[in-house]
Amino acid sequence: MNDHKHQVSLENDLAASASRCVKHAAEYAYDCMKEDGHWCLEVRSSISFTVQWLCVRQILGPPLTSEEVSKFQHWLLSQQNHEDGSWGLAPAIHDWTGDVSTTTEAYFGLKLLGTPINNKAMCRARAFVLGSGGVVQVGVLTQLVLALFGIIAWKDMAQVPAELMALPSGIVPIDIYSFSYWSRVSAVAIMLLRHHQPVYALHPYGDDEVHGASFLDELFVNPTNRSLKYVPPLSTMLKNGEIGRFCCSVLDKAAGLIEPVLRNSSLRSYSLSACKAYIIDHLDEGGYGSLTVSNFLGIIALHSHGYGASHPAIRHVQKSMEVALWEDDAGLRMQVTVGPVWDTALMTLGLLETDQADDRTDSSVQWFKDRQVLKIQGDYRVRNPAALLPGGWSFQYSNEYFPDNDDTLVCILAIVMRDPQEMASPCVLRGLNWLLAMQCSDGGWAVYDTDNDNHIANLFPFADSVEFFDDSVPDVTGRVLEVLGYILNHPLSAKLVRTPVRQQMLAACKRGLAFLGRTQEKETGTWWSRWHVNHLNGTSSVLCALPYFQPQEYAEVAGICVSKPIAWLRSVQNADGGWGESLDSYKEKMYTGRGLVSTPSQTAWAVMALLALLPPTDPSIERGVGYLIGTQKAAAVGVSWDQEAYVSVGFPNTLWLDFGCMRHGYPMVALGRYIHACRQLDTQPVS
Repeated sequence: MNDHKHQVSLENDLAASASRCVKHAAEYAYDCMKEDGHWCLEVRSSISFTVQWLCVRQILGPPLTSEEVSKFQHWLLSQQNHEDGSWGLAPAIHDWTGDVSTTTEAYFGLKLLGTPINNKAMCRARAFVLGSGGVVQVGVLTQLVLALFGIIAWKDMAQVPAELMALPSGIVPIDIYSFSYWSRVSAVAIMLLRHHQPVYALHPYGDDEVHGASFLDELFVNPTNRSLKYVPPLSTMLKNGEIGRFCCSVLDKAAGLIEPVLRNSSLRSYSLSACKAYIIDHLDEGGYGSLTVSNFLGIIALHSHGYGASHPAIRHVQKSMEVALWEDDAGLRMQVTVGPVWDTALMTLGLLETDQADDRTDSSVQWFKDRQVLKIQGDYRVRNPAALLPGGWSFQYSNEYFPDNDDTLVCILAIVMRDPQEMASPCVLRGLNWLLAMQCSDGGWAVYDTDNDNHIANLFPFADSVEFFDDSVPDVTGRVLEVLGYILNHPLSAKLVRTPVRQQMLAACKRGLAFLGRTQEKETGTWWSRWHVNHLNGTSSVLCALPYFQPQEYAEVAGICVSKPIAWLRSVQNADGGWGESLDSYKEKMYTGRGLVSTPSQTAWAVMALLALLPPTDPSIERGVGYLIGTQKAAAVGVSWDQEAYVSVGFPNTLWLDFGCMRHGYPMVALGRYIHACRQLDTQPVS
């Protein structure tokens, strides 16, 4: 009895520190809030998107001001790796090697900004590119950027025939709706570009001379031989047994041979019209697809198709892109996208979980309630007619054709946590209806589509390293089940949620749990994550859902084991009490849960996972909470957490991200749940 009392006393000391911690964290959160109650923090990623914006300004204007040039230049140079002069896909803390495509883009962007080629940074970058084989080694999207200015010949690039637009959905093995959202919007624009093959003159800042194909000659090992090496030789594919990739590469070459015939055909004319119509029809306040890359490709595609720089559609997309510009002391850059809905919902959750919500939080909830997609039927309807009634949320300020399950679930959770009576509201019911309709046939949830699991497109040369599919995944599925479980188990649920809806939710949960049982890794008991790094997030997403279900449901029926992931989480905890998982975990199993210094986001996920199944007195939980408390740093107002590492994923091994809200929102959620668990422990009788 005395030992137990001692444990509770120590716990209360730590809980008191956690309570002080979250109060200061709330001060920071409110200080970052916009006047209308929303948050929009930086989405960090590679320099590629800044270079794409420089290309837009180069082609469509207006010319950059000297102040803009200085700020863009300052930021690009600040991202260079000091060791080898390269630019990489992630910060130096990850110890990733430089990337030849990214470095080529950075060099190109700096040269556009008027940086002399004898500048030390340029010399080091040039040496890295040449040492990596030169420009001929760059990936497909970098090739396209350079082709726009004649540096690479369009004829040498992978084929993306516009006739793909004419293929009927669901009948042939591949069509544009078998592509994931992010690849679909890009591919349609590239089809127009591959047909028109525009070549624009280069006007570097501060240089009166007009430049052309020779602009980057110094980055070619042999400027007279510019043959691209974006795929291995066919013989190598056969030798390696890559039959599917071999066949698709043969088809790519065949498409190139018949391209002259197709160019003047009525089928091509129809297909080009369909491409143009798709882009125009999908414009909204976020532009075209609400991603920097889709806006970049879309705006140049329309321009190549005859739309002038002053055309309303061109001006609209360019104006939409400007929303993603970010400036601070490090300089000016273009983000991959913006995520105000995600930021606002997560920060709101952090304030709710820590009991720091007030009237300002009500304005936040209303802000994202106002952004629910209720009128537009998105692309998801083509493959999923059951989801015809809109009701989801998108990640950005506006992306009405592409709402997603992740933002929808977090918005629903925040709304219901703030006011449980909202369970009966049209807003929540429309959201739940849409979310339930988006469940895949295997029982899991993807992000933007249902049953978008055709991997054939990724065998073609044009796919490069971008995923052309949107599979159901454990991390999203776990988060959906947490929200459904929260609502089903709420004391007011039976009264507020109609029986047919509850029955739908229960059936969906049963199928979702079965999916998680099938996707649990047998050796470690973990789950991988498609959207955040990696097993720490996937495992946390699943374990946080399980307390809402009976062990018989998830253990006996679905076959989910909880002892293994708990043991695994304890085994990968760092000496400082935190957790950190390397980006390399997407390539090598030895890095699963390991390989990175502790980060606040990943530590929060681990603490949340353990709290779901263990008491707050568990030593691993206490050490994790201690890490979060001890690593807070003072900000201009309140306190927050620093996180240099990238812990989110655009495409595994190709595009890494870091959402600014996560280093703050998730630690708040974790600490809030810890504080509540301690309070519950204090109210239990001591035996």
